[in-house]
Amino acid sequence: MNEHDLFEEMKKLLDSEGLVTARLVESVTRTSQLSSSTVPEIQDLFRQWLSLVAREVKRMAVPGKDFSLSEAAGTIGISPSSLLSLLLFLQRTGELSVESVRIGPGAGKNEDICDCLRSED
Repeated sequence: MNEHDLFEEMKKLLDSEGLVTARLVESVTRTSQLSSSTVPEIQDLFRQWLSLVAREVKRMAVPGKDFSLSEAAGTIGISPSSLLSLLLFLQRTGELSVESVRIGPGAGKNEDICDCLRSED
């Protein structure tokens, strides 16, 4: 490996470390912001929002009919994984029963990670 190649590899490594550091700082910042959600007013607002979303899900989920996670999630404005979690919550509380699940190909990425934290590489 010549000196130029070594320099380019070192540059890539430093760029990568910069991205990791930026993601770490963003994560710590978001965690500290989310810690404010422990105040009762914010928790109450979240419960109200969750109740509204759950009501909409129950309205859309017709017993005996297929239910498209991606379409319903897009309509409601949440991710399909969040909608699936909500459906499981509604099943645990006895408000509905999930009777079938159809598996499709994955998106190739973790849906729970914000696009703003993904590198463009």
